[in-house]
Amino acid sequence: VVSERSGWRVERDDGFGVAVALPDGWRREEDGKERRAFSNGLQGLGRATLTAEAIEAGEPGDGSSQARHFLDESLVPGRVGPEGLTVSVRGVEPASLGGRPAQRIRVEMDGAGGRTHLVAWFVPRGEWVYRLVFTWPQAYPAYARVVERMTADVRFEEPASLRVARARALLVPGVAGPLRELGHALRRWGLPADAVEPLTSAVRLAPTQVDTRVELARAYFESGQVEEGCHAAEEARVYGPSDTGALEAGVRCALARGDTAGALLRLEEALRVDPRDARLRAAEGALKAAVEAPVP
Repeated sequence: VVSERSGWRVERDDGFGVAVALPDGWRREEDGKERRAFSNGLQGLGRATLTAEAIEAGEPGDGSSQARHFLDESLVPGRVGPEGLTVSVRGVEPASLGGRPAQRIRVEMDGAGGRTHLVAWFVPRGEWVYRLVFTWPQAYPAYARVVERMTADVRFEEPASLRVARARALLVPGVAGPLRELGHALRRWGLPADAVEPLTSAVRLAPTQVDTRVELARAYFESGQVEEGCHAAEEARVYGPSDTGALEAGVRCALARGDTAGALLRLEEALRVDPRDARLRAAEGALKAAVEAPVP
């Protein structure tokens, strides 16, 4: 532990824009699940690990649903999970990591090397949720300071795909395609307000592109501009009356205005156009459950 606190390096995932400081002695491991996994190299007593991955959620969120899913699937008290037998769980609690709002779960487990601490972090960023899981042995309490340093030095940087989208928009100015891709990337990575300007320019340059109008509506909704989003959704419907994306934008408009029943009607209309769309089917089930739920 003393040697691990003396030398550090930074591991970066440029694709997802995350950087974590690790002790020099830690090495990359293959966990068979295509996650970033690191450990101090020990297999029994004294083992400490970090696994990190970015989960595509599809919709902006606060990480709570991913935290609850992890809790229900991997951390059931009395059940043996990937890290060992779960002994006690504190539950999901709000926290902050790398300057971003997060959800945290703290657990005690019986692992291969004895009693083990586990802390799982869930950090939302646009349509992604970062999951970072740290484990360290209770028998070596100095490891707690090592993990504190690792979490304190977590940084979220601009992903490579967003940098590329910015560069393309600059290299070919005044062209709708690169502007649309830039707006799409900005919105997906949690910057919907910044996405409005390039998407508005793309709509002006190519007004018949329904996908761009739908993307603009989503950027407005996700940045809290409801009426602007509804206007963009209505215009998308004019240019694409049978386009499922435009119809879905109308559903989002109704939801943003608090009209759940109206949203369900619009969704059913979209399903008549494309009854096999799995995403629309899932949204229909969620909306029906919301409409039929008893009012508290």
